[in-house]
Amino acid sequence: MATQRVIHEDTPPNPVNPDICSSFQAQLGAQVTFGGVIGSQTIDKVGNIWPFNLPYPMTVPNVATIRILNNGTLSVGQTYPYSVSQACIEGIQRGVTIIT
Repeated sequence: MATQRVIHEDTPPNPVNPDICSSFQAQLGAQVTFGGVIGSQTIDKVGNIWPFNLPYPMTVPNVATIRILNNGTLSVGQTYPYSVSQACIEGIQRGVTIIT
C-alpha cells in the first residue's frame, strides 16, 4: 500500500542553526539560532526587505527568539540579503533563501 505525506497548516517550521558566516535556507516563521558567533556581533539590513522578526541591527547571540518573518512580505524562492559584523572569509554579506 502506498503512503502519502500529509502536511498540516499548523505544523511549525523547522528551526535552523546557520553559522553566522554562511548564507542559509529557512521556512517562513522558522526559528533561527546563529552559530559560530565570536563574542557579540551585529546583523544588519542590506537592501529593501529585512527578513527577521527583530528590528535591525540585531545583536547576536541574542536572548530574544529570532524568527524569519511570516507576515506576507517574503516570497518562497527569494533570497533576502543581510550583513554581519563578524570577520568572515567570504566577506560580510549573507542571505536567507525562503523555502517551503
